[in-house]
Amino acid sequence: MERSNMDRSNPRRGGILGTLLAIVGTVVVVGIAGSVLMGLYVARNVHVSSTERDKGADVSIQTPVGSMHLRTREDVDPGKLGVPVYPGARRDKDSASASFEWNPNEGEGKNVSVVGGSYFSEDRPSKVLQYYKDQLPSWIVVTEKHGETRLELKEGGYKRIVAIAEKDGGSRIGIAAVGEPGSN
Repeated sequence: MERSNMDRSNPRRGGILGTLLAIVGTVVVVGIAGSVLMGLYVARNVHVSSTERDKGADVSIQTPVGSMHLRTREDVDPGKLGVPVYPGARRDKDSASASFEWNPNEGEGKNVSVVGGSYFSEDRPSKVLQYYKDQLPSWIVVTEKHGETRLELKEGGYKRIVAIAEKDGGSRIGIAAVGEPGSN
């Protein structure tokens, strides 16, 4: 009935390792449970709806903190946004205009809308840029790099942008407006 020293030390042996494994296991189980609960919360409280159109789909997302709406828009008139379309430019065949709106649920938060479109002109970018500088003298030339020039105007809580770049021997003209939905 002799016990060896090894048998007497067994209760302490692996005690730290067992504790560490228990902690790691608990963290993993809590992490998995948290992920499942978050997934259930999102599934129950976020609602996505889509409406098909000729040029794409309109998507609305309702969340507990607000709603987002992304709409294809075939009829965006940059002139109504305070940006003239370059004479002779045509809507880029590979693009459609779209609007994005964010409407927060809480407080007096501001709604945000983004509207934009892309156009193409056979004229070189320098000629297009000069046209916009003449038409929009109070606008600021923000960047001129990598063959693209961007003009911006910020006023009254909204921002207007015209981006001009060389494309296929002509000019790609991107026009966008960012601000409150009423201004777009």
